[in-house]
Parts: sequence; C-alpha cells; structure tokens
Amino acid sequence: MSQKEGYFYLNCVLRLTAIILVAEVVDMMIFEATIHGTLHPLTEAILDGLLLILLSVYPLFRFVYLPILKRFRKDQQKIEMLAEALQGAGESVIITRPNGEIIYVNQAFSDITGYSHDEAIGKNPNILQSGKQDANFYRRMWGSIQSRGQWKGELWNRRKNGELYPEALDVRAIPGEDGTTKFLVGVFSDLTEQKRVESALLQTQKLEAIGTLVGGVAHNFNNLLAAISGKAYLAQMKAKKSNAPTAVTDNLNDIQTLSFDAAHLVKQLLAFSRESQHEKEKIHLVSAVKDAVATAQIGIPEDVEVNLDLSSEPMTVFADQTHIKQAIINLINNARDAVNSSETKVINISLYPSSPESCNDHGSCHIHCNKIACLEIRDTGTGINSSDLDKIFEPFFTTKEVGQGTGLGLSTAHGIINSHNGSIHVSSTFSKGTTFKICLPLSQPSKEEEKLEAESRSTANYTGAILVADDAEEVRQTVASLLESFGHMVIQATDGIDALEKFHAHQHDISLVISDIVMPKMDGVDSVLEMRKSYPELPVIFITGYDAPKDKTSEILDNETSLLLNKPFKTADLISLVNKLTHNGG
Repeated sequence: MSQKEGYFYLNCVLRLTAIILVAEVVDMMIFEATIHGTLHPLTEAILDGLLLILLSVYPLFRFVYLPILKRFRKDQQKIEMLAEALQGAGESVIITRPNGEIIYVNQAFSDITGYSHDEAIGKNPNILQSGKQDANFYRRMWGSIQSRGQWKGELWNRRKNGELYPEALDVRAIPGEDGTTKFLVGVFSDLTEQKRVESALLQTQKLEAIGTLVGGVAHNFNNLLAAISGKAYLAQMKAKKSNAPTAVTDNLNDIQTLSFDAAHLVKQLLAFSRESQHEKEKIHLVSAVKDAVATAQIGIPEDVEVNLDLSSEPMTVFADQTHIKQAIINLINNARDAVNSSETKVINISLYPSSPESCNDHGSCHIHCNKIACLEIRDTGTGINSSDLDKIFEPFFTTKEVGQGTGLGLSTAHGIINSHNGSIHVSSTFSKGTTFKICLPLSQPSKEEEKLEAESRSTANYTGAILVADDAEEVRQTVASLLESFGHMVIQATDGIDALEKFHAHQHDISLVISDIVMPKMDGVDSVLEMRKSYPELPVIFITGYDAPKDKTSEILDNETSLLLNKPFKTADLISLVNKLTHNGG
C-alpha cells in the first residue's frame, strides 16, 4: 500500500470515529430528554440503538462509504485498463510464479508462439526452448535474475509449430513485502523481421563494398587489356611486314581475341559494380520481358516447361532496355540450370503491378514510389542451401560444377537492377525450388514523347598533333605507338594537369585530345573543360576502363566533338574515331 493510500484510509477511519461519536452524543441527549426512565430497560436499549443508527447512517454513507466506493471503482478501472493494455500490447507479456509456473500470458504471446492462453497457463516457459542455448546460458540467466532481479538479452525460442525464431527478452523479479520474489514478469518481442532487415542491410553493404573493389580492379585490368591488345596489333603489323611465319601472326591474333574475351568478362563485373553506362529511356516492360524470354528460350531444352503470366496492364519503366533484358535472361538461365536435374522441370515467369507497401519484402527494399512492377521467376529446381543465400549475388560465387558457370550471372543481374533503382530478392526451399523477384519503380508514360533536337556544329579540318593523356604508362605509350604507326604526331601527358600544361604549350599544334577520364591531380573531364575555354570546339576522345561514369561526362559528351571509347578497344575503332574527328575519314 502506498503512503497516499494509507492517508486515505486513515482519513476514512477518523471520519467513521467522529460520526459514531457525534451520533452517540446526540442520541444520549435526545434519549435523556424524552424517554429515559419511562420504559422497560430492554425497550430503551432497542430504541437507543435504532436512534443511533438513524443518526449515523446518512453521515456514514455520505462521508465514509461513498469515498471508499469511489476509490474502489477508480482502482478497479485502473486495474481493468492495465489488464486491457497488457492484453492488447504489441510485445508479448508472460507472468510466472517463482518456480516458473505460468499464471498469465497476453494475446501477443499467443500470436508469436502459437500457444493459446489455456495451453500456456500452468506450464513452464521451457516449452519454448529451442535447444540452441546450452545449460550454461540458462544458469547465467537465472543467476542474474536471483542476484540482480532482472535479465535482459537475446535468445532463440521455438514456436508451437516447431519454427525457431529470435527474440529480445527482458525478465524482472517482482518482490513481495518480505523481500522474496513474488512473481516474475517477462516481456519479449519477435526479432524475425528485424533480423531479416539487418541481414539484408549487411548484405547490401557487403555487395556495395565488393562492387567498389571490383570497379577499381576492372579499371586497372582494362588498362592492361588495352595495352596488351594494342601491342599485339603493333606486333602483328610488324610480323606481316617482315613475312613472319603464319603461326606467329595467328598467335598474335589469338592474343587480341583473348583480350577482348577478357574485356567482356570485365564488362560483366562493371555491371555488377554499377559502373557501366546505361542509355535509359522509357520502355514497355511487358514487351521487354517477352523479348528476354524469347531470347532465353533458345537455350532452354524442350523438356523444360516455361509458363508466362504477364499482366495486361501497361507498365512503363525508365531503364536501359539492353541491360534489363540481360538481367532477366541471366535469371532465366539460372532457373534453367536449376531444373536440369529435377523430375519436374518448370519455370514460371509472372509480371504484375504492385505497390511497395503490399510487397512482402518492403522491409528490406529501398524503393520509394507509388507503384512498382514485380517480376517473379520461379523454378522447380533443386533449391539453394540457406547457408548460400547470402552469397549468391557475390561475383564468382557459384554452386554449379566446375566449368558450368562463371559465377557472374546473378551478380550482374543484381548490379543492373540496383543501378535502375530497383531491388532483387530471393527465396528458396531446398529440393523444392527457388523464386527470384525483381521490383522496379514504374514511371508514368508521357502522352507525347519529347523530340530530341541536335544542332550541327561545324569544325575546321585539323591535321595537327594528337595529345594523349593517361596516367597508365602502358596504355599511354601503346596508344601513342598505334597513332604514330598511322602517321600521326603524338604528344604524351601523364595526368590532367600535365595535359593542360602541354596543351597550352602546343595549343596551335594540337588538333585532337585523347584522354583517360579517371586520373590523379585532375581528371580528364575537368582538364578538357579548361582547354575548351580557349578552344571551344576542341575534338576529344575519352577513353575509360569504367565504361562511362555518366555523372562526370553527361554534360561534355552531349557534343559532336566529344566521343567515348571503352578500354580495351580495337585499333580499328580508335583510328575510325580519330579520322572522324579530324575529318580524315572521307
């Protein structure tokens, strides 16, 4: 009982005493003045008692009974309110005796665990034990409750249906008047969704970190490939002039071919790392999916059943059609391989409009728009081990046998979808199949497509020197050698600052600039912008191993005198662009 309650009941006792005392005094005065001595003693006693009751009944009712009744009703309402709050709380509440016997559970407990109120009452909380914590864990828990009166932490429990789930548990001992534990109160929450979101976030951060690393490695690798293919071309030309054996020229040709095969592999890595260029436009997703499925079916055996369920509702997305189709084809090819050894070989592909709120994966999805397009590719294949689910989007990770995959299909699809502000999710049951779901933000199709206007720019016919700027020495020297072999005079620069200085030193002699984009001190874009302050129509060929970082080149590439060439490039492509910008191509 609180001090305030003590004062209330003491006040009621004092009122009761005062009322009885006053009533008794008044009763005696009335009795002495009127009846005393005239009646039989028993009759007088009865009348005296009745008179005392009449005199005290209303004051007792008004000043004692009603305040107690009001206080009781208030306490009762408070208890009922607390009971309703506990029952309707979002967190699970369980109350047990000191020996662990459950005496109360709320509705959230039943919703989370699957045990009804009647099934839980009288049982011990160990009905929820998952077996993932050993005896030492529970000894430490109960030791903390006994010594400190509480325990707080995370553990795994088991629902009635056998499913394991993580929970955050807070147990507190409620002491009685004698200081011993009266009962225990436990409050816990299901962490399943939170853990799933955290896992998705960690996976996203992990993939972003890998993507950054891959982008840097791919850039350096492209530099090497550009130098290798260029030097192979130069060696091939010299070999032909010196009438070298056919085997030599064939091997040099193979080196060039292998260089470009490796470049294709790097291009997939760049797609994963989101460094690749996207020529985005408004496309009809239904048509894109149909085209991708038709292309993928060329490589699907006849015994694999492919079912299409595409919504008739028009869905328009702002995307690079080629890249989106590639992502879809990669996923279908993955499903094809998954059903290869299954008895039932079915691939179900469905496309439908939805909203982020109605998506089951919205907790781990970063899409913020009113409507989305959901593409699901489900197979009846062997499924994916739960331990592998967090790794499947990593480059070069594969569960296929050696020689049956590069491990880049899913990582490339992941990079493409994320670069389009979409998300990709996977769910799988081992031996029963896998479902990949792509979510893309929908854009409102315009009633009338905007017309693109291009103004022709006239440029003079320059035949001067070519400034080659690249911080990678092997690339710079190889490009210079290639250009010189075609009769061009070349000036070399090691970075953006060096290029700018040499441009100003030979401004009247330079007719074309070939520049890497990513360089130390000053990048190629900023360097060219400085050059064009004194020479606005300066022709430029940008070369990059990052496959066009559009945030840096969007403003400068929107120009007929600015072209882009990705490393590694074919000698013929380089010379063709040089001739185009110097008007030597006819």
